[in-house]
Amino acid sequence: MTRTQPLPLLLLTGFLGSGKTTTLGHWLSHTDVPLKRTAVIINDFGSVNVDAALLARRQLELRSITGGCVCCQSFEDLVAQVAALADNPDFDLVWIETSGLADPEEVLDHLSAPELHDRTVIRRMVLVIDGSDFPCSWRGRAVQEEQVRYADLIVLNKTDRIDEAARQRVEISLRRINPSARIVTTRHGEVAPDLLSEAGASAAASRAHAHSHDDERDHEHAHSEALPHAASTLFLPLAAPVERTAFQRFLGSLPTSVFRAKGFIRLAESPEKLHTFQQVRDQSELLILPLENGADITTGLVFIGPHLDEKRIRELAEVLAPIHAT
Repeated sequence: MTRTQPLPLLLLTGFLGSGKTTTLGHWLSHTDVPLKRTAVIINDFGSVNVDAALLARRQLELRSITGGCVCCQSFEDLVAQVAALADNPDFDLVWIETSGLADPEEVLDHLSAPELHDRTVIRRMVLVIDGSDFPCSWRGRAVQEEQVRYADLIVLNKTDRIDEAARQRVEISLRRINPSARIVTTRHGEVAPDLLSEAGASAAASRAHAHSHDDERDHEHAHSEALPHAASTLFLPLAAPVERTAFQRFLGSLPTSVFRAKGFIRLAESPEKLHTFQQVRDQSELLILPLENGADITTGLVFIGPHLDEKRIRELAEVLAPIHAT
């Protein structure tokens, strides 16, 4: 059996902490599309892919790309994985969740590689925006605006954290950047599955077509100075359960260079359970949710930010001992 039609790709973008994984997780839990016919590629800027572990489902083909953005350092891995999926007629749909730092133009450019020509089609470019932090407070504002510009569906998320006047201001700002994209509002990434996976307004596809298969074009994938790839990541393994209050105190004391923190931990009060946490620098909410299947997951903390103060973070983490940092 061979594929007779191009494999549809759904691109999911959004800045760090916007709620991409939550949005995709809701789709996976509520879609009528058979998961055994669906593949998900998750890109994480850090060395440990926390988001991929959160999306694991039975029968779902889940692939992970770590250690850099698919728009630059990891683009060859992205193209190779998409090409392999296109060769497999068992899949009807592929989601690609980019890292929060990915430049959508570069991602589209890579997905226009000659080896994918006529084998894949970009169905929709979905962008998740944190309504309580737009424009973002880090210097990634330039890449966030690019993400808005290339989207054909914008999910305005976390609207429970802002009032109606603020929501309207955010929508006006989004319209100034991208007047043609559809905007839907939600609180926790809860968007109708059909809306996410239906064919979009082709804004992303049109831009991809403009880039594609131009042999005379110089395909250099270096980031501009405006993009936030002076960012760095740090992973600290956690070898033992920690006290909840000590852990929360540790997160509250992190230096301002930490924009994003996430990972998996075991709490001293319930060491048999694996928990996940997510935190964005400017948001005080800490989510600790039990996971059903965590036997193969490495416990530890992932930090992302510009010019991380590694020494200071390691010193603060001593209160969570025993820790063995790598």
